[in-house]
Amino acid sequence: MKKLVVLTALLAIAGSSAFAGKCYKKMVKKSEQVEYSANPELLTLKGSSVNADVRVSFPGKYFKKKAVLKVTPVLVFADGEIAGTPKYLQGEKVYDNYTIISYRNGGTYTQSVSFPYTDRARLSTLELRVEAKCAKGKYASFAPIAAVAVAQGISTVQNDLDFVDAMELMKDNYKSVTTQTQKADIMYVINQWNVRKGELSSEQMKAFEDFIKENIGKDNVTLSNVYAKGYASPDGPEKFNDQLSKKRSESGKDAVKKNLKGVDVGYDASYYGEDWEGFKELVEASDIKDKELILNVLQMYSSSAERDQEIRNMSSVFEALAKDVLPKLRRTQMVIDADVKGMTDEEIAAVAKKNFNTLDLEEMLHAATLTDDWQTRATMYAAAAKKYNDARAYNNLGVSLSHLGQSDKAREAFAQAAKLGAAPEINNNLVLAALVEGDVAEANKYVNSLSGSSAARTRALVAVAEGNYTGAAGSLSGYNLAVAEVLNGNLAQAKNALKGIDSADADYLRAVIASKEGKSSEAAASLKAAFAKDKSLVEKAKNDVNFADLFGSDEFLAL
Repeated sequence: MKKLVVLTALLAIAGSSAFAGKCYKKMVKKSEQVEYSANPELLTLKGSSVNADVRVSFPGKYFKKKAVLKVTPVLVFADGEIAGTPKYLQGEKVYDNYTIISYRNGGTYTQSVSFPYTDRARLSTLELRVEAKCAKGKYASFAPIAAVAVAQGISTVQNDLDFVDAMELMKDNYKSVTTQTQKADIMYVINQWNVRKGELSSEQMKAFEDFIKENIGKDNVTLSNVYAKGYASPDGPEKFNDQLSKKRSESGKDAVKKNLKGVDVGYDASYYGEDWEGFKELVEASDIKDKELILNVLQMYSSSAERDQEIRNMSSVFEALAKDVLPKLRRTQMVIDADVKGMTDEEIAAVAKKNFNTLDLEEMLHAATLTDDWQTRATMYAAAAKKYNDARAYNNLGVSLSHLGQSDKAREAFAQAAKLGAAPEINNNLVLAALVEGDVAEANKYVNSLSGSSAARTRALVAVAEGNYTGAAGSLSGYNLAVAEVLNGNLAQAKNALKGIDSADADYLRAVIASKEGKSSEAAASLKAAFAKDKSLVEKAKNDVNFADLFGSDEFLAL
């Protein structure tokens, strides 16, 4: 960017007879000796304002002792202007409370200026408008003597953050293969392993056998073996109980196999001896008096025999265990798994295209992930949200609408998702949806609720949107990291962050970086690549001060 400390207007009043008696006549003649500057020379949007430090230096034997100057910073653009707070300066013989500038030595002052940002000022100039007057007499009213341009503006790279890309879809629970497990317990009398007739006619055993019969012939179902797992209650000799559990597993397996005669399913038997884990779970869930003493015994002793003896020593407690806990552990647990094969992605996509509403919720949510078209996704998520009133469907609808540029509707979808359920993704998206519309205050309402892996990234995006760039880059990656690094002035790091990103926005940002480096040909080439991917960026470039040096050039006109 070219240095922009140039005199844009100096009223030709030095030779006018009207100025003959003015105390600042010679100051006007020597105006070119005054140095005006601003830092930065390229104004940049930071948060919601545009800031700069203005510096004015007066040479020695310049500032008349009875003169007063008023210097007003003004942001000037095509259809308007915004005036900042004026700075007043006075000579040594003026009895006021302004900043004094020495006649003999001259002087310098620095003023921090700030303007509220408006899109109308994207192409603008920061002027210092100088007015002068004498402390007393006929010329004691301010008259304009100069207007000096000190900066050009406004770079709005901050607005190029991609908040939508940081939004999160919520996952579906669809699985191409789901496992269903069916269980049933065969209970035994103490120290016995024979299966009593009534055990095979229990409701849970009937449900277990019906499950096998219903699934055995299905093409999309693969049944595992029937597993018979034998257990013994942890009372009595450990060796005896090991053998008892083994016999129970065999008897349970044989009894079920006999009941399912003719059904083509495999069987497997295993035994686990004394069921101390089951014992602990039942005691914890019980209301047995002094159950904490029992649990302490389990913790203190690892030996089965010691545990058994210590618990038996608590006679009143042992009676409650013998009645309410131990009988439930004398069992063979029958288990079978059924792997149910669902539709393939191709089959789901075909059904979704033909009759989307016949899919269940998980299938609907999964179907939407099978297309990259955000309009199609939005239609699918809207249908799922309407049919099932599901938080995930509304959240994902909001993300889809955001990608389509429908920010108002997206925020409504996110708000509905939040009403239906809390999730890190929803809170994240509520923040980002507010940032998309430039509503930082609204975004901050949800910042404290952020959690999960994306929380630091979203907080960093809020910080950048507020103009707090330092440190934010550490939590960002890819394109958004590049934007933050440009704002931090780290152009090399910004270029490195853009490596491998082939998008219109990335090419446009590469052009901005090249322009800041003074590489006009490279900037033009990157712009050309960006325009080829997204023609709407042409108008953006025409109003981007970062390309001021290219405006009107052959390279720019060729684009």
